[in-house]
Amino acid sequence: PRPRTPELNAGHQLPRSYLKEFRVDQCPLFVQHKCTQHKPFTCFHWHFKNQRRRRPVRAARDGTFNYSPDVYCTSYDETTGICPEGDGPLQSVLYVFVSVLEKDTEKRMVGPIRTAVAKRKGERQRKRVQCRWSWRARAFLEFISTACRFLHRTAGDTERRYHLRYYKTGICVYDTDARGNCVKNGPHCAFAHGLHDLRSPVYDAKEQQACLSGDAPTASGPEENGGPNSLDKERNALNEDPHWQDTKYVLTNYKTEPCKRPPRLCRQGYACPQYHNSRDKRRSPKRHKYRSTPCPNVKQGDEWGDPANCDNGDNCSYCHTRTEQQFHPE
Repeated sequence: PRPRTPELNAGHQLPRSYLKEFRVDQCPLFVQHKCTQHKPFTCFHWHFKNQRRRRPVRAARDGTFNYSPDVYCTSYDETTGICPEGDGPLQSVLYVFVSVLEKDTEKRMVGPIRTAVAKRKGERQRKRVQCRWSWRARAFLEFISTACRFLHRTAGDTERRYHLRYYKTGICVYDTDARGNCVKNGPHCAFAHGLHDLRSPVYDAKEQQACLSGDAPTASGPEENGGPNSLDKERNALNEDPHWQDTKYVLTNYKTEPCKRPPRLCRQGYACPQYHNSRDKRRSPKRHKYRSTPCPNVKQGDEWGDPANCDNGDNCSYCHTRTEQQFHPE
């Protein structure tokens, strides 16, 4: 049977479905030449091997990811989608299994056995059972450790965009159409469209320690690879400053102040929480009272025009930019 595709109106369950299932399984309809989402390619599942994405997993055992969200593999073939280091589809499943088994072996696996064994043969036999399960867990861990632990540059860079570290942690700079799909990235946009769509990034153990020590978590990939990759430019301060994790603070301050960096030198681009031009600007709803309805003098059809087209300026009671409408308190 074809793997389940999450509905677009699935609400808060949708991000989890994308993290676990998006482009992880092959489309069975494509094999039968029946998939209608091949051209343009909008299928939830992969059609060719270089589109296949591994499911990202953070191990409970040591707090590491099964593959890096930043450091790209140098052996991965972007054309064939094959990595000589190994990247079998069972890797993520085994990684979860071993993580749970090693962290809580006695509770999950030995617990039910312990009671029965202890009654019959005493504490010594129980310890032998526990050691046997621990040995099997370590054997599984050694087996999957041979799989590639680096990022694969798949088609559309899906392994990085849909990683636990980055998926839906930044605001999309593009609008949505009448169906709620991103006008640029389509129904599978990896960026958030509104505060309700934002999720907090998942950090590994090292990044969490950096947070506790007061240092902002930083990716190790750009330095190790000799330069920034394409998605580094799309990072934004929403992940670095704790104030931006507060919904009320975001509604009051997002895009209400000009960016302090020189023009064209802000690495965050449109993902910057400050505005770069008049079309990116947002009037603070705390100081200005306006509805979530677009101003007819600014937006005609599906296109947002220049806010200067409205003679009322900041005193207008309607939205002047997509940002004002998208982040309106209503």
